[in-house]
Parts: sequence; structure tokens; C-alpha cells
Amino acid sequence: MQGLTRVWKEPTGNSTENALVSRILTARGIISAEEHRSFLDPKLSTLEDPSELPDAEKAGAILCEYLRAGKKVLIYGDYDADGITASSVLYHVIATATKKPGPPIYIPNRMSEGYGINPEAIEQFAKDGIDLVISVDCGVTAVEAAEKANEIGLTLIVTDHHRPRDDGKLPDCAALVHPGIDEEPKTLFAGVGVAYQLAWAFARTWSGSQQVTKELSKCLLDMLPLVAIGTIADMVPLENGNRILARWGLQLLPSTTNAGLLAIMKQLDTPKMKLNSSHISFGIAPLLNAVGRLAHAAKAVDLLTHLDGPLAESAAKALADLNRKRQKVQRDIIENAIEQIETEKLYDNKIIVLQNDDWNRGVVGVAAGKCIETHYRPTILLSGDGDELVGSARSIEGFSIFDALSSCEDLLLKFGGHDMAAGLSVARENYDAFVSAITKYANENIKPEQLIKTVKPDVIAIQKEIKYATAVEIEKMGPFGIGNPSPIVQFSKVRVDSVSTMGNGGAHMSLQIGTSNDRIRCIWWNNGDYAPKLIRGMEIDVVAKIKVNEFRGRRTAELDLLDIALPSG
Repeated sequence: MQGLTRVWKEPTGNSTENALVSRILTARGIISAEEHRSFLDPKLSTLEDPSELPDAEKAGAILCEYLRAGKKVLIYGDYDADGITASSVLYHVIATATKKPGPPIYIPNRMSEGYGINPEAIEQFAKDGIDLVISVDCGVTAVEAAEKANEIGLTLIVTDHHRPRDDGKLPDCAALVHPGIDEEPKTLFAGVGVAYQLAWAFARTWSGSQQVTKELSKCLLDMLPLVAIGTIADMVPLENGNRILARWGLQLLPSTTNAGLLAIMKQLDTPKMKLNSSHISFGIAPLLNAVGRLAHAAKAVDLLTHLDGPLAESAAKALADLNRKRQKVQRDIIENAIEQIETEKLYDNKIIVLQNDDWNRGVVGVAAGKCIETHYRPTILLSGDGDELVGSARSIEGFSIFDALSSCEDLLLKFGGHDMAAGLSVARENYDAFVSAITKYANENIKPEQLIKTVKPDVIAIQKEIKYATAVEIEKMGPFGIGNPSPIVQFSKVRVDSVSTMGNGGAHMSLQIGTSNDRIRCIWWNNGDYAPKLIRGMEIDVVAKIKVNEFRGRRTAELDLLDIALPSG
């Protein structure tokens, strides 16, 4: 079916028997009543044991040995929200075990050092008397840095979740804690999830038992809000262990005692109850990411590890100010990029590559994602730095940007990432050749239908199923994100009762469907231009997400529309 903005695929479930939430779960392959119950109420006790994660117990034992021997340990993190929270989790667990401040945390500078462990930093750590370096959220590709560590006698533990090098080389280190090295993992943990598993394994070894001490048990529970933030921020699949960690972390976040987190939530006016993944994705995570994009992520690490009182309040305000600055810089890049795309008709190709020396390289990744929302093509944005261009790539469903970059690896200085997002650098003299090569690859490997926005409903439903109780049940399916998207429901032949626009310049559509006795409010964000196409009494089909709306203390069910199909003829 063709809607106003997308092509609709057939719903996975086309029956209207059984309760709506039950039908949605069944459509997603969660079949039995017991599976339904365990999905809607996941137990922390069902989280994978650290023994199932390659080298986690070995790394925990090494860390324990070095700390008990009084040797110097350093945590090597990353500058995004995942790396920031991963570093903080390991810091707090070590501090609780040793009953003294945690080890120093080193975060590379995004602009001058870039992503990952660099050999120069390893050399400096040795000069500073560091005995053991533990990486979090990075290191699986750091073959040269591991060689340098071995050469100078520094012990290195790598914990990571990113893709290894294409040539199959892995760092030669004391332990490599990675969910995807030996076999297909049950859970593709984020960096913070891997760090949490290591922290758990370490806590057991330190406690001398599978049952950790009361202090460490409490600390591991207290870390779950940080684990949830990093997991949701890094957009890993919210399945299996990731969903358990995110669900429990969100439940515990309102009661956190972490002074830094409390100060951040105060800056963002985060509600004290009913938190969901959106409060992370659109609130806390962008604020943490902003500091690494425009300043140095060590500021965020300090806030989450040891600042409190007025210092925490001041640091959180500084992060919020940086985030507002990031939003302005990002808007300018997006406007400039979209203008260039449309002027040069770059959308005629199946991939968009743009370069501008004035763009902030720390923000181009977010901007690339926003460009996809407009033109729905994989997008690469690069910023100049002397003879080197550095930037980020974002992709669309079904096209691996990592594989695309691998196809022209000989033209790149460095790259790394995932199927949907990657970072890269290219010599300025190779830019034109790179654009030609990756454009050729995309044009040959992206099918025309992949460039058309589609929507696939989970199930079909009827209007009388849109109830507050149903919306609450759907919330229990969360947290939502990659791997566990918010359910999409198709409704056929619903009656338009009223339509209007709202927001700046009528940007959004507000729609009432049904009759005066059973009206349901619907919002279609950023599609106010379609309001004139609807008239009272018209029967339309809609695809939407059923949400709980709270206004002045009253909670009701409403629809977030994704598309509308007008009557044929």
C-alpha cells in the first residue's frame, strides 16, 4: 500500500484475535504464554554470566592480581557516551573493592588523537609508571598499540565490542574481552555492557566467591543506570542481555545516588518517574556526547566518577551549555549540507559524500544522520584538517557502510565502525578518487527499492483497542530501540473527526479520529503540510505507535502517526 510518505509492507500479524499486546509479541516470534511473561517482566537473574564472555574471568583475575600487588592500573576509555559510562562503571567498582579512589582514566582527544588506543599514549603510560592498562569500548583493532605494550613490558587488557580488522589480526594482549570473537554471542553488548561483565567477574574474584560482597553487590546494582545510558546511547540491539541491563537501569535511574547523574538530570528536567529510552536518547546521551564533540570527554568522566555538590552542579551546567552549542553547530552543518545536496543534485546518486573544511568534525556524524532523514541515502560528511579529511558515515537499513568503506580501503588512512555508522579519514589528495570509488560501490550494491522509505506494521488492529491500559501494556515491552522497536500498528478505515496544525508555522498535524463518543487524538510530527488533504468524515488508513500521553495529571492513550493512506479514487 502507498501512503502519503512511505510504502506500507504487509503487517507481520494479520489476525485480530487475542489481546493486542499478545498479537504483537507473537508477530515478533515471542510465542508461548511463558515467553510473553518473561519478556514483559525480565529478571536480572537471567542476565548472561560473565563466564560466558570470552576472557572476562581471565581479565578480572589479572586486574585483581595487579591491584592486590599495589601496581598502577589505568582505564583507557572513549569519548562517546558508551565509552564515558564504561570508564565510569569500571572506576566505581574498583574503587568500591579497594576502598580508595579508583584508577586514573585516560580519554583520547577526539580532534588530535582520534578513536582507539594509540602507541604514543602507551609509551607515555609506561614512562608514568603504569603497569596495567584496561581499555573500554575500544582496542580490538589496536594491533600496533598492543605490540608497543609488549615491547616495553606494559600489560594490556582490551575490552571492546566493535568489529575486528578485516585482515583478522587481533591485538596480542593479556586478555581480549569481546562478545563476538570466538562465536556468535547471545548478546551483542555495548562497550559499557562488556565493561560491566568484566566488573562483575572482577568482583567475584576479589570477593573470593561466586557471591560477591555486600558492598560490591550494591555497587554493581548502582552501576546499572550508567550501563543503561551507555547501552541505549550506542544503539546496540536491545535484545537479550542488553534489554535486561537497559530495563533495570532505567528502573533504578530515578533513585540513583550518583551526584553527577543527578546534576545532569536536574539540568535536563528529567522526570523522577516513568523513565524510558527516549529520556536517554534525546536527553542524557546527547549531553554526554556533546562534551567529546566540542571539548574533552574527560569533563564528563570526572562528573560521573568523583565530583559532587556545587562542583557537580557546575560541571553539569557546563555540559548542558556545550550541548546547546552543539545543537547550534549541528543545525548550521545540516542546513549547509542539505543546500549543497539539493543545489548539486547529489541525490541522483545512491550515496551522498560531502566535504567542508569549516564543519566541526565532532558533529558531522549526527548531521549525516539528519541528512538521511531528508534524502534517505547513506551519507558521509568530512571536515578538513590540513592534508587530512576526517569525518563520519551513516547508512540506511540493508546497506553496510562498513563494507562500503572496506571496498575502498586502499584510499583511506583509517576507518572503523559498524554496518550503520562509521568513522573515517582520507588524504585530501585522494578525496576525489574516494568519492568515485564509494559512489560506484553504492550504485552497484544498493537496489532502487532500498532508497524508498517503507513502514512495516507489526499487526493490524481496530480503533476500540486504543485504550490507556493497552498503551501501558505496550510500554512494558520497552525499552525500545534497535532490535526492539516501538510496536507499529495499522488501523484501517478510521474516520477523521477534526484536523488542525500546531507548532511553529504549523509544522505538525493534530488529528482526531473516531466519533464524539470515542475520539482518539493523533499527532503527526513534521507533517503539518498534509493537513489540507484531510476533511471531516473522510475514512483513512493509518500506521502509528500507541503512546501514553500525560497532560496536567491526566494520562490517556494517543497515536503517534507514521503515515496516512487516503481513500483511493
